[in-house]
Amino acid sequence: LVSQTFSSSVLNSERIIRSLFTSIRSNLKLGAAGRPLTLLSPPEETRRRRRRRTSGERHNHKRKTQQQARSSNGTVGMSGSERENGRGRGGLPFPPANIQVIDVDGDPTEVVESVSLMRSKPALEIIIFPGNPGSALFYIPYMQYLHDTLEYCVRVRTVSHLGHSRDAGYKAAFYTLEDQVMHKLRFLETEVGDCDETPVLVVGHSIGGFMAIEAVKRWSARLAERSGGGNGKSGEKKMMKNCRILAQMPYMQFDESSSKQRSLEKVAQRPYIPAAVSSALGLIPKFISVRLIKAFDKNLEEESAKHVANQLFSYTVAHNAFSLAQSEFRSLRRQEIDWKWLGDNWKNLGFVFCPDDHWSPEHLCSSMRENLPKSAFIRFEEDQFHGFVTRRDSSMKMAELTKEFLSSSSPSS
Repeated sequence: LVSQTFSSSVLNSERIIRSLFTSIRSNLKLGAAGRPLTLLSPPEETRRRRRRRTSGERHNHKRKTQQQARSSNGTVGMSGSERENGRGRGGLPFPPANIQVIDVDGDPTEVVESVSLMRSKPALEIIIFPGNPGSALFYIPYMQYLHDTLEYCVRVRTVSHLGHSRDAGYKAAFYTLEDQVMHKLRFLETEVGDCDETPVLVVGHSIGGFMAIEAVKRWSARLAERSGGGNGKSGEKKMMKNCRILAQMPYMQFDESSSKQRSLEKVAQRPYIPAAVSSALGLIPKFISVRLIKAFDKNLEEESAKHVANQLFSYTVAHNAFSLAQSEFRSLRRQEIDWKWLGDNWKNLGFVFCPDDHWSPEHLCSSMRENLPKSAFIRFEEDQFHGFVTRRDSSMKMAELTKEFLSSSSPSS
């Protein structure tokens, strides 16, 4: 067997040497004819050049990805052509999305901020409260499309939840729903102020919709107390004159009829178990985990899948997300919707619902229409889905809905 193997190797070597001399001879003839002289056959040389070019492209792509992660060009979450051009549908460049960690009453808070590229004072402040998990990075495409859709200077800020960012230095902890609401209230008080000069739109997605309503409600009451308006109504009206809320698929009550919510409630009872699974998944190489995530959820695009792999495949973030879910189920099981407050401020409120959403079901949309005036801004969008921020086309449509809400009617006086 050894001798046969050696014999075949010799024969193969002879064939290789013979083909090499044939190639040299043919190339010498081509050189005499005035063509480039090379010891490699043209197809192989082309493949070699292609390999070198691909290697350089990989280096440039890696450097560009690192720049996008630092948000220096403001095109994170855009499509390929949009990323290359750095421009929106109107031809204007996308403003940079600056990622920073600020201090909110002693709590490090990740905030993604972008300001329209116009030399004027912002005509509108937009504050976005995410769902759960509450990483602001998922909302960058929606923020970019807000600038692309609105025709005036706006300042947009998305506030990550406590403990839901890997870069803010958090540890595994139990941040309750009440903790998150108070965190958003403190952000409004310290970063927005009295809401006197610039109008404010507070956008809440999923559980962020509940946080937005509760935080603004308490914000109104505190401003009323400071204004010394007696029963507080004058102060509340003064604040609400310049403030509006858009709740996107809001999670406002625990739905006993939802099997998914009941199943997730059981999982969230021991947040350290899914956190350990997420930590183990974080050991998988990123390019593999991104493919697995996209295969698991078809709605996730490349950038969103990368955010999931970078943010959620962490013991700390996963633990804090599931502990918040545990608190959500406990709190919202006995939560009653404050229809009176919603009815008193309906001109400043907007609600968006979508099909097949167990977090914000269709019967909640029906209840909104029954309890609020007919002219209230309540939309049921057939072509939307709960996690709209994971797709660019859905983010663009939500930005257009946001513009429609802002244009529907002026805030109440």
